[in-house]
This record gives sequence, C-alpha cells and structure tokens, in this order.
Amino acid sequence: MSLVAPQPPELSLVRRSVGRPAVLTKIGSDWTLADWTIALCSVCLAIGSTSFFTWSYTVSIQSPDYFQQAALARMPPKLDLIETGSVGEAAHAEAMPAPTIVRDREPVPTDYQIVMIFQDEALLATRDELVRVKVGSTVPGLGTVKAIEGTSLGGTVTADKATLRSANTPDP
Repeated sequence: MSLVAPQPPELSLVRRSVGRPAVLTKIGSDWTLADWTIALCSVCLAIGSTSFFTWSYTVSIQSPDYFQQAALARMPPKLDLIETGSVGEAAHAEAMPAPTIVRDREPVPTDYQIVMIFQDEALLATRDELVRVKVGSTVPGLGTVKAIEGTSLGGTVTADKATLRSANTPDP
C-alpha cells in the first residue's frame, strides 16, 4: 500500500476546473460562489426586513391612523354614475299626493299629551296620532306653536289656543 499525502487546497480567488459549472467554483477554502451569493442575499434580506419593520413601527407610533388613511385614500370612491337634473313642470302635475288624515272630529287641546321635548322640538300624542312639532308648526286643535320649553321634569308647549304642560311640570 502506498500512502499519498493530502494536497492543501488552493487559495486562489477563483479556481475553475474543466467540466464544472461556474456556480460551483470555489472561492476561498470551503465556500463556493453559490454559498457567497446566498449569504449576501440573506444579509440583504435581513437588513431590508429590519429596516422596513423599524420604519412601520415608528410610523404607527407617531401617527396611529397613517396606514388606515393611506388605504382609504387609495380606494376608489363608490359613486353612483346616474346623472341628475331638473324634472321640469310636467313632473309636478303627476306627483303622487300626500296622504290626507281623516279624523272623526277635530282634536281639542285636552286630547294632546306631551310625550317628549328635545331641544326645540316636541312630540305630542293624541289617542290616534303622534305629531312632531317645532316653533311655528300648525297643529289641529292647538293652532300655531309659539314656544317649546323643556325642563328636567318635562316641559311646556305654548300654542295659540292652549298651553300644554307635562304631568310632572308644576303650574306657574
């Protein structure tokens, strides 16, 4: 048996051998060109990912609505493309009439109760109807509403023919 001593690897920058592809060409002692390429791509990917996540975290801390506003700004508006315009006088003649309220008798002030007063409006109720009124409204049986005053206990509605008070409102 003959013993052959192992040869030390060449330390040339690029060693090409005949019959082997260039990708497998060794650079240095143990790494091929493919190893160096993968390593370089991995480092670039790690740096890019870290940079992106650092930027997005910083932006989300400084402006929490930034990404939502950016997404909404890129969305196309949902518009109805129907063109509108004037309908002219002929359409008014063919308009559907509003329903007419038919009562057994004209209501009187004692038929009304105050249901609710909110800001400058009031809800009044009779046995058969619920009426929403504002100052200046004309109410059958009450006339024109002159004032609406709300209090913590109810309130008053003053009209031409009567003044309505909530059950909880003390008399003046």
